[in-house]
Parts: sequence; structure tokens; C-alpha cells
Amino acid sequence: MMRKTVSKSLSNRTLLLSALTIVFLTPVMTGIVHAQAIDEVTQGTTNKLLNAFSYVLNAFCFIVGGGLLASGVMSIYQKHKNNNAGTSTAKILGALAAGTILIGFPFLVKTASFTVWEANTSVTGEQRMMKFDR
Repeated sequence: MMRKTVSKSLSNRTLLLSALTIVFLTPVMTGIVHAQAIDEVTQGTTNKLLNAFSYVLNAFCFIVGGGLLASGVMSIYQKHKNNNAGTSTAKILGALAAGTILIGFPFLVKTASFTVWEANTSVTGEQRMMKFDR
């Protein structure tokens, strides 16, 4: 019973398709998978991950901060219109303060990286590149 399943899975057609796949994919893979390009692949991946994280963080800060600022302004309007609306002044000021902090956070990070650490927000090639002695 074992020989039948092995012979079915290793039929001539399967072996031919596997050999053709290997023959056609080998030239494609040699340009991608060689030992000299590992630092370039790592550098590209690092850039993409850092850019994606910074875009997500910026989007979160602007969307949530803008929402808090808008809700704070609307709450001020409702409190002015009806003082018994149920929203306290402390909650309104807290929403406005948190919204302002979130909106200003990306600018604060960029300014701090330029002034305190005297560096850009991105990693340079020297910090990322692997160097081997001869």
C-alpha cells in the first residue's frame, strides 16, 4: 500500500514538472539569492519597516489628536449651548490637551532627534551596513 502512494506522488509527470520548475526558476533566483546581497536586502527591509512604522505612528497621532480636538470643540459648543449637557470642563480641557499633544508629537520627535541627539530620524548606511575584514 505504501508503494502505491509513493509511486502515485512520484509519477513521471510530477518529476517532469518539478524539473521544469527548477530549470525555469534557477535564473530568476540567482539574481535575488546570493550571499553578497544580504546587506542590501536587510537595508531595504529595515527602510521599509521604519517608514511603515513612522507612517502608522503619524497617522495615529493626527487622526486621534484631530478627533480629540474636534470633540473638545464640539463639547465646548454643547456646554455653552446647554450648561447641563453632562460634560465637565475638566473632560473638555483634557480632550483638548491630549489632542494638542498628539498632534504635536511627530514634530516633537523630529525636533528632539535633530537637537538632542544631533541625528536624523533615519538610520544612515554606515550604521546599517555589515563590514567584513579581509
